[in-house]
Amino acid sequence: MTDVSPPETALGEIEKIHAVLSTARRLTGQGRTIDLTAIDARIRHLCTTVEGLPKAQGRTLAPALNALLGEFDSLGQELSGRYSSLPSLNDVTSAKDAASVYAVLSKHFP
Repeated sequence: MTDVSPPETALGEIEKIHAVLSTARRLTGQGRTIDLTAIDARIRHLCTTVEGLPKAQGRTLAPALNALLGEFDSLGQELSGRYSSLPSLNDVTSAKDAASVYAVLSKHFP
């Protein structure tokens, strides 16, 4: 078994995140719900790995990281498009209403 270098580890993690994002985009396109909670740990691991690299090695990952950023942007746009018809909190309440609710609820949670 051969040791994997940190840049190869980072590239492997980028590929895993890319696979999760691709699946999420496919499911979103099918109108299905998605769960991205697992991606948080992968992103944290990727960031830790990249931060530990010498600058020259880290820079070699720039194209892959930019592509990954593009995947996140695309998924964000698809999710925004899918859920844009849902009302926002600002659409259904005012700041005065929110303050009123907060005042009532704060009595129950000292």
